[in-house]
Amino acid sequence: MTFRRLPLALVFVLLAAGPAQADDLADAIAADYESHLEDLFVHFHRNPELSFRETKTAARLAEELRGVGIEVTEGVGGTGIVGMLRNGEGPLVMVRADMDGLPVAEQSGLEYASTARQVDITGEEVPVMHACGHDVHMTSLVGTARRLVERKDSWNGTVMFIGQPAEERIGGAKAMLEAATSP
Repeated sequence: MTFRRLPLALVFVLLAAGPAQADDLADAIAADYESHLEDLFVHFHRNPELSFRETKTAARLAEELRGVGIEVTEGVGGTGIVGMLRNGEGPLVMVRADMDGLPVAEQSGLEYASTARQVDITGEEVPVMHACGHDVHMTSLVGTARRLVERKDSWNGTVMFIGQPAEERIGGAKAMLEAATSP
């Protein structure tokens, strides 16, 4: 099994499995990538949204998490999402992915290159692309969630999945924290 095509978070899940489970987990991750995650990555790449405008992206990420049985809260600090996977007593671990794209025209030549345009917070229509990996981050979050749900018999605790808006404009995490701490 080669790790070159796997999102980094899935590689961490694989490495944490231990030698006895590593081959089975590697096969499951590869199958998940082929059957679902590659298409999900392409979807996120083709359909980026700007900071504080990630409505469809957040909805799709929430749908993916709910689809494997994770409790999801949407609209946290604007377009942020929080998913909770509870599995008995144990630590709380957070896995985070940023969701926003950049106001940049994609010139990659990829068959699935973004042609998206969106009105930004200043009212100007601009091209949008995932130029720094947020499409991979979201796909990794979903892949990690899928593997953790499937292997609940091998861990205990709670995993909090965060879909953070507006990482590029910096204010998304602050907006989520303020929403979580206000009455």
